[in-house]
Amino acid sequence: MGGSEDLILREEMLPGVVRLCFNRPDKLNALSLPMLRLFESHLDDIAADTRVRVVILEGAGGRAFVAGADIEEYRGGRRAEFAAYQFESRRIFDKLEALPKPTIASVRGYALGGGFELALCCDLLLCSRDAQFGLPEGRLGLSPGGGGTQRLTRAVGRQTASDVMLAGWRLSGERAYHLGLAAVCCEGAELDGQVRTRAQAMLKVAPLAQAEMKRLMRQGFDAPLPVAQGFEQEVLLRLYATDDGQEGIDAFLSKREPRFSGK
Repeated sequence: MGGSEDLILREEMLPGVVRLCFNRPDKLNALSLPMLRLFESHLDDIAADTRVRVVILEGAGGRAFVAGADIEEYRGGRRAEFAAYQFESRRIFDKLEALPKPTIASVRGYALGGGFELALCCDLLLCSRDAQFGLPEGRLGLSPGGGGTQRLTRAVGRQTASDVMLAGWRLSGERAYHLGLAAVCCEGAELDGQVRTRAQAMLKVAPLAQAEMKRLMRQGFDAPLPVAQGFEQEVLLRLYATDDGQEGIDAFLSKREPRFSGK
């Protein structure tokens, strides 16, 4: 392996679709601080690039998406360094969740600890049947620090979240699908095709509408229903006044494919 730039591989899967691959297969793609910083750099580039419409995350090697943090970096009781790492991780995970473009987690094998938290930050999670999701920090005498206690509980409810964290159980790919945590669970050989199909479908939706709907789903979840509906109406009226809003209506009535400009 070369320099730190090899820790995450970037490629264009389709025009407008970028795939970021966590690339430490010998460590089951465990997150190191250099990897996290490189990941943030990619996120910043993607956020600024209007040509990129969809982002896919996956892990190299087929055995893991990301099997958590690199525990070697935890050794030694260095409290200041540990705290800095945790705050930086949380900030980067939040940046992934807030990215105003659709994100897809493509999960084979282990998605544990920080790897599970990364997947929970994505808009869509697709997994293979051999996927294993877990938050095993309690077995190290620790707790999740990248949003796992909160995002998982909101996604699947307190009972299942308690099973995963307080009893240390893992969720299989099938179980994640039946809980509504994963949109698709399939054989590993089918996963790339399923991801490609979802990404292609996302390219047909107006980018401004995607960004607003993504924000509404995240921010409105904990708001009282009337308040969240107020957010929704305000967004709809604003989108109606955009070029894309009028283009979508005109294309529908003209029975043609819309040509969205993101304006």
